[in-house]
Amino acid sequence: MPPDVKAVFTGSDLSKDPKRLNLFVFMLDHQGRTVHSFHGLPGGARGGDGRSDYTKEIPAGLAKLNLPADQEGRASAVPDLKATGKGVPAGVRLFVRLNDEKDPFRSRMPVVEVVPMKAEDWKPLALPEKAEEVEAAALKSWLVQLYPAGIRTADQSKPFTRISGSLILEPAGADKAGRYALLRGKIQLAKGDDKESAFEGTLQAVLTYGPDAPAVKSVRAVVEGDYLYRLRETQRMPLVAAIESRPE
Repeated sequence: MPPDVKAVFTGSDLSKDPKRLNLFVFMLDHQGRTVHSFHGLPGGARGGDGRSDYTKEIPAGLAKLNLPADQEGRASAVPDLKATGKGVPAGVRLFVRLNDEKDPFRSRMPVVEVVPMKAEDWKPLALPEKAEEVEAAALKSWLVQLYPAGIRTADQSKPFTRISGSLILEPAGADKAGRYALLRGKIQLAKGDDKESAFEGTLQAVLTYGPDAPAVKSVRAVVEGDYLYRLRETQRMPLVAAIESRPE
């Protein structure tokens, strides 16, 4: 285990449980303190010692975290960013999910990430006078989040290091509310050589601007492609991500 994970595990009662199996759930607060823990193998038809009732344990943990839950025990809030007052969005929020008909369970489980951004990070997306190229690497902080749920930690913990692809940013008209631009193109993400997992796909986005300033006001984007999951062989995992600037 990584040292920080091992510290959580060894400090818990679960590590001393003689009925333990090999999967555990720990719910931590924003300061990294464990507030609730339980066996990570669900009960049901295969229930028994060392298994848990998720429908009871998750709401119990949410209550200890003072987070509201819906009728199915899921947290009803998602991560967000606070306005910075600098005239541009504070960052973006991504909803990333598997898009595989053969795996409907994980395809219904989005991973939600927020990416804070500084004012200078938005400059590559300023409204151009005519169509121009934007290197995909300018959006690295967004694109490195493109991982499907449920892959091995050893794979996810190794980040993408090479972002390639050229996007076209072009004006797309105006109205009383402001001005618009489209950003489109192919992207490729790599962690190393062709033995490491990678991603290839396309990005399409609509950006809005004020009537008299080139700074970005909002972004709505969709990324579609394949996560090339490489263990013993390459497994193509269709992935889709919705990206929105926050707050608006």
